Amino acid sequence: MRKNPTLVELEALIAHAYHRIRAFWLSRLSDEEFAQRSHIRATGKPLNLANPQTFDEKQWWLKVNYRNPIMSQCTDKVAVRGYVESKGLGDLLHPVLGVYSSPKEINWALLPSQFYIKTNNSSATNIRCGELQTFNIKQACRLLKLYLRRNHYALSREWNYRDITPRIMVEPIIETDGEDGLIDYRFFCSYGKCHGIFVDIDTADAAGAHREDARRNVYDTNWKLLDVKVSRPRIQDRVLEKPAMLERMVQVAEILSEPFPFCRVDLYNPTGNKIIFGEITFFHAGGNNIMEPEEYELILGEWVDLSRLVRSGKPEGRVV
Repeated sequence: MRKNPTLVELEALIAHAYHRIRAFWLSRLSDEEFAQRSHIRATGKPLNLANPQTFDEKQWWLKVNYRNPIMSQCTDKVAVRGYVESKGLGDLLHPVLGVYSSPKEINWALLPSQFYIKTNNSSATNIRCGELQTFNIKQACRLLKLYLRRNHYALSREWNYRDITPRIMVEPIIETDGEDGLIDYRFFCSYGKCHGIFVDIDTADAAGAHREDARRNVYDTNWKLLDVKVSRPRIQDRVLEKPAMLERMVQVAEILSEPFPFCRVDLYNPTGNKIIFGEITFFHAGGNNIMEPEEYELILGEWVDLSRLVRSGKPEGRVV
């Protein structure tokens, strides 16, 4: 890892303590109160949940009102593999080197020299091993123990995380032949219809953590660049080529998103003839996005179809 080991662990401990205190304080709020406070804190804007129109408003409306038990399976980074296989797309799954309930179960000697470690119960809990001989195993174990204790539901009210049994998953590193490194293709879909694609680069650092300088472009399904900035800086120093398997990736995203009023399907196209499934996310950025120009809040809001769920302002088909 690039950082001093003591500093890495100290940062993780501070973050864990902060998360626990914040989760305890927020636990007294209703879902609606939590939604308003979270969105105002992140964007400076309140939400209209009585008549949701924007991209964020519709995401928060779903977070508060909509429950589909399949979403919990698809949020779990281990269990989602069964869902992908059930859709006939098992060939897109990246190999798994092991699944564990505790760092103590990992036999490090049997792992290859390079790999990724992830936990299935939260976001931004990845650790990258670039060389096993120099990898700080003790530090990784201590970090994983903290990650397994993280209560993502309490921090975000993303109910689909609430009942996930925390586990550790180890995967090989995805090799790519592209000059831009491994590109994240994020397909935004509603009921099996893809409406747009977020394309992110430089998302992870050498240790596997999220980079603060990650960049993003937004495209329609025909690879037309949209004139919008969503939270991250746009990619302006190069032209991103249309991925070789874009049409198939859109098809895959639509197959996987068919049951859901909204979700984000993450895919990779590391080589010309290969697609790898990443994950399914139901509340992009937790429903807290900053868009420039602001008119795109409504434009992207059209990507989320609530018409089947809302009649006279009341949610239908709610499963609690």
